[in-house]
This record gives sequence, C-alpha cells and structure tokens, in this order.
Amino acid sequence: MSKEVQIQSEFIEAKISTMGAELRALRDKEFNINYLWTGDPKHWPRTSPLLFPVVGELRDEKYSLGRKFYQMGRHGFARDHDFELVSSHKDRATFRFGYNDETYRIYPFKFILEVEYIAYGPKLSMEATVFNVDNKEILFSIGFHPAFSIPLREGKLEDYYIEFDERESRGAYFLDNGLINFEHQDDRRMFDGRRIPLSEEIFKFDALVFKDLISKRVTLKNKIDAREVIIDTHGAPYLGIWKKPDAPFICIEPWHGVADSVRSDGDFFKKEGIIVLDKGENYKAQITIQVN
Repeated sequence: MSKEVQIQSEFIEAKISTMGAELRALRDKEFNINYLWTGDPKHWPRTSPLLFPVVGELRDEKYSLGRKFYQMGRHGFARDHDFELVSSHKDRATFRFGYNDETYRIYPFKFILEVEYIAYGPKLSMEATVFNVDNKEILFSIGFHPAFSIPLREGKLEDYYIEFDERESRGAYFLDNGLINFEHQDDRRMFDGRRIPLSEEIFKFDALVFKDLISKRVTLKNKIDAREVIIDTHGAPYLGIWKKPDAPFICIEPWHGVADSVRSDGDFFKKEGIIVLDKGENYKAQITIQVN
C-alpha cells in the first residue's frame, strides 16, 4: 500500500508518494500555492513520474538484446511500482526500488534505483541514482517528468512562456507516433532562441524535444505577475516539453535518454541516448526545482 511522505524547508512543502517515488505536491508556504499539477484523472492522473529504464516509446513497444526480444511500455515500469521508504526527515526523504522477478522478465538486469528529495530554501532537489548490482554491464535511460499547473496563480496559457538561460542555436524536434527523428531539420518557428510562447498549437505534434542544449536552466514564466518555476537540468542531454491538449498543466522534462528513433531496429545497445553502466558502478541524474 503506497503512502505519502512530507518534507519541507522554511519556504516550501513537498509531498512524495512511495508509488513510483513520485512528487505529488510542491507548495509555496508563504503564498499557499501548489505549483505542481494536481493529478486530476480527467486530464492526466500523474504529477511527476520517474522514467526508468526507458524514456519515451520503444518501437512496437519492444527491444532486443542479442537474439531475444522483450516487451516494455512507454517510459518503463518504475513509475508503477511501490518504492521502499529508506529514510525520512523534516527536509529530506530517500526511496528505493530494486529488481525483482516481475521486472527481470521484461528487463533482464539487476539494479537498485534510489531517489532522494531534499527541500532547502525555495528549492527542491530530486536526485535519482541507478546502482548496477549485476555481474555484467546494464543498459538503461532515466528521466524526470514534472508537471506544473497553468495558471500558477493567474492568467491563461497564452500568458505563459518558457525561457532558456542561454541563447540556443537549435530548435525543437517532434515525435512521429511517439518516435523521434533527429534526421529532420530542427524547428525554430516557435522559438527565438530564448523564449517559447505557449499555445495549444505548438503541441499539436506531441512533445517538443531538444537535444544538446547549452542552457542548464529552464524557467516557466508569465506576463501577468512574478510567479515562476525554475528547473535546473544539471546538464541533462535531452529536454522534453509536453502539454496534453486542453489540460491546465505543462511538463518540463529533463531526460537522460529519449524515445526510439523512427528508424530503430529495436537493438537496445544501439538505442539513442542509452546509458551503459559497468558492474559495481552507479549513475546519478538530478534536477532542482525552484519556485518564486
């Protein structure tokens, strides 16, 4: 049975569910604003799922290792498993999930996944660590998928925009039935290099996907007031920005991995963005969310 854990600093309060170690609320205590999407099932029941051991779609929902094929759904399975609460303090909590018979049937690697949340000042740090406890190298991708309410306090979607902290020379790539095509020219029509004005129109082809950004910080802002959310990606190699049609939220998603290519043959070793981790080693992915 899943449960929620609360942590807080002097400025913010966060609630995390043991189910998927998913952030379920992020509240500014001074203004009593929950900046995170509420998870209303009318639109989308999730709030900030952790993506592991794949990010996005696999072509035909399968992949191959050697001569054997395995089935796995979009974004992997970690988000649908209950994590163990390892430790909980006023300002931090750590969750753990490891391989079992069920995961091994669809993902034949032995791993431990730990997720630590730390609240300090107006910031929440989310760090996911993958430990290779197998006797061979393991392959995976991992990503974050936080969803933020629009409006944060006031306004409509068209009053909001995404701002990068550096001027980018490359635009967005789009998904084709869930698969990525980095061979197409990137699209800069909605993007002046620094800002993306938000509208329903720009998400008609699903998520916007960015690769090898210079920027380390991405901010959700609006033209009405000073409310904003700053996401420090800590150098994640991919970034997804997604909005479900007519839903009052926006997802800003730093990824260490990406969906299969439209030309993918299913070979996991050749998958775009795949991480190869030697036995006994660990891999850390982190984001920091700041609310103002």
